Amino acid sequence: MANILFDLYGTLIDIHTDEEKGSFWKAFSKRTFEYHPYKKEELKRKYFDYCIKLSNEVDEIDILEVFRELFHQDLDTTKLIASEFRRLSTKYIRLYPGVKKLLSKLRDDGHNIYLLSNAQESFTMPELNKFELVPYFDGIAISSMYGYKKPSSSFYYALISKYNLGISNTIMIGNDYECDYKAAKSLGLKAIYIHSNLTPKDQPKLGLQGFNWKKVYDEINNLL
Repeated sequence: MANILFDLYGTLIDIHTDEEKGSFWKAFSKRTFEYHPYKKEELKRKYFDYCIKLSNEVDEIDILEVFRELFHQDLDTTKLIASEFRRLSTKYIRLYPGVKKLLSKLRDDGHNIYLLSNAQESFTMPELNKFELVPYFDGIAISSMYGYKKPSSSFYYALISKYNLGISNTIMIGNDYECDYKAAKSLGLKAIYIHSNLTPKDQPKLGLQGFNWKKVYDEINNLL
């Protein structure tokens, strides 16, 4: 039995968001006008200014803090604003073919499955629920929940310590060569690198080319 750690976006989920287009900021400013009458240019500028400010203070920000600064609303309303931001900025979101087959097969084999993702809890948890992925995981670690993000060893160890995972029988699977593959290997974990359509362009075209659940499953068994 092994512990299988998965990255999410670019590994299990294919997604495209666009937070730069003026059309997005126009739509978002209209949807949030009742909370604060920002014009699209001002809203965009302040959003990125707050993101940069918080990024200088912590390794990983919580995007809800940005929306709190922008709109000064209670937590429930702030979460609704975050949800609307994500909805409007998302061009598409879908599972790679065979994701659930892979996760089901690994569970049937008796492995423990965990999520270790650089992401925002307020965006990611609704998306995990949308695709009904939560029941497949024995534990979920999202970087905004911890204030750390990959490749930080602190983020890896937060998950490893919480669930008392053994280093020698833990495998990290992800589409970022630096954050998922090299970082995991440097900690003594086994690792599988998937070069997907969301892998950063400057990273090597090594490992598995695109998500193929059978090839990922075979690679896991090759490492055991």
